[in-house]
Amino acid sequence: MPIINIQRLLGKGLMMSLLLMLFFPSKAFLQTINKEIFRLTDINKNSDTSFVPSELATVYIFLSPECPLCQNYTKDINALAKQYGDKISFIGIFPGELYESSEIQAFATKYKLNIPLFRDSNLNLTNFLHVKITPTVTFVEKGKVIYFGAIDNWAIDLGKKRTVTTAHYLADALRQHLSKQAITIKKTEPIGCIIN
Repeated sequence: MPIINIQRLLGKGLMMSLLLMLFFPSKAFLQTINKEIFRLTDINKNSDTSFVPSELATVYIFLSPECPLCQNYTKDINALAKQYGDKISFIGIFPGELYESSEIQAFATKYKLNIPLFRDSNLNLTNFLHVKITPTVTFVEKGKVIYFGAIDNWAIDLGKKRTVTTAHYLADALRQHLSKQAITIKKTEPIGCIIN
């Protein structure tokens, strides 16, 4: 049986693209955001600010006040921020102009969300990180996305949840990062509300 030379068959350019797709399944993993400046609204100060992502490890959590999954995950977000907040920053991002700052503040108050909150009115940061769904988390270290996706596997689909959560993607990524281990799951598909 003849040996097929895949590189000769596909050509070097296509072969390289195939390898990149296998090892970097999302464009988000190729992005660096530490040199970018994003215009965000600080919910607490209700004012626009030039937001420059920190060099420190940061978890950006994209949320919507009316998304039931975002509401349900506030306890988990607070617990992770309390456990890891002295070593890793947690920042809530509300994409788009659908909600006023007062609505986001009411959401944060009702669900006792204790992390800094910003509104990404023009979707600059949201689009840069290829976020389409809330809730979505992006764990960034030194400007590179090292985990992207769901908080855990509790939600199977909209309106469909597991009785027991069996995979804690974000918590595992945080723990592995802090113990200097390789992050075993770098990308998952978030489930939730589509960003308009």
